[in-house]
Amino acid sequence: MSTLSSPFSLSRSEPRGTTNWANFDYYMIVCMLVLLGFGLVAIWSAGGGGDITLYHPVFRQIVYTIVGVPILIGMTLLDYRYVKTFCWFIYGSSLLLLASLMVAGTTIGGSTRWLVFGPLNIQPSEIAKLAVIIALGVFIADRRHEMDRFYNFVLSGIIVAIPAALVYTQPDLGTTGVFAFIWLTMMLISRTRLIYIVGTILLAIPTAIFAWMFLLQDYMRDRLLISFNPERDVLGAGYNIIQAQISIGSGGLLGHGLTGGTQSQMDLLRVRTTDFIFAHAMGMFGFIGAIALFTVIGLLLWRTMRVAQETQDPFGQLLAAGVTAMFFFQAFVNIGMNVGIMPVTGIPLPFVSLGGSSLWTSLAAIGLLQSVRIHYQHLAFQRDWG
Repeated sequence: MSTLSSPFSLSRSEPRGTTNWANFDYYMIVCMLVLLGFGLVAIWSAGGGGDITLYHPVFRQIVYTIVGVPILIGMTLLDYRYVKTFCWFIYGSSLLLLASLMVAGTTIGGSTRWLVFGPLNIQPSEIAKLAVIIALGVFIADRRHEMDRFYNFVLSGIIVAIPAALVYTQPDLGTTGVFAFIWLTMMLISRTRLIYIVGTILLAIPTAIFAWMFLLQDYMRDRLLISFNPERDVLGAGYNIIQAQISIGSGGLLGHGLTGGTQSQMDLLRVRTTDFIFAHAMGMFGFIGAIALFTVIGLLLWRTMRVAQETQDPFGQLLAAGVTAMFFFQAFVNIGMNVGIMPVTGIPLPFVSLGGSSLWTSLAAIGLLQSVRIHYQHLAFQRDWG
């Protein structure tokens, strides 16, 4: 039976070598920078445009970006196999941060999701996403020939269920769904038996019915129902959904320019720098802008998934699959809730929405995949063909 990696050294079976910058994925970085730039323009506009002062929301995002660049560079330079080595420390630390919200968390909008350190707000659930990807990747990679055993399937679920349960209590249904989608994606490329996954999906149906009837609070059920029928509460929970759809529709083909649509100009569209930034951006750039945004997001997902296709290392493949799943699910749900096909859950649009924790986690994830490319790909090539 395979064992976990030593917490102090790389496995002897893992190849060693110098960093090969020829394998650095510049296309991935370009896509990321385009999304960052798009987000900065949208946040600047959503914050009223004008001069960038200390109190302008785009100033905060610029600071978050400046702080995040060293995170991106550091994760790129760090051999990702050392991340694997300390995965359980990273995972355990993320659980402690999530648990600390019960004691020291700050409640905003009815959810306790933030730890406040002076001017800095940290959202532990964002950090936990990447921690779960790393921990689950190590678990599956170390047991790749034994993942067809049921107890390993169950253990993989427990690894994800613990942070997901802590996030659910905040409450944060959206991020709970991110964890579930990451687990499903990573398990699909493992050697687990398909019958286990099918059985879990079938079991999820009665579980969801039970949760709807006995676990969800009344306001949670109302919010989910109103997300698909906002006319039920035009002046309440459905108000911003309606305004978002009007903003998207009024953008037309080319949009209204940098000022955005009337919903933004008259301050009718709320939380337009975070949850509903897509609706504001479509008021700015219209249908053409939406197509351009979808294209860049699609290219970014293609480049992240290419890491899984090009490396021979199971851990690197799993990291790439997990990060791709995280970005895809967040983008799909965020855009979906803006257009009215997904419930409003507060999931940010990667690299576009205002927020430090989300941005830093996304930058760390990109850096980690770049580390896989430059520290392993060329070694795998030499091993297989040299």
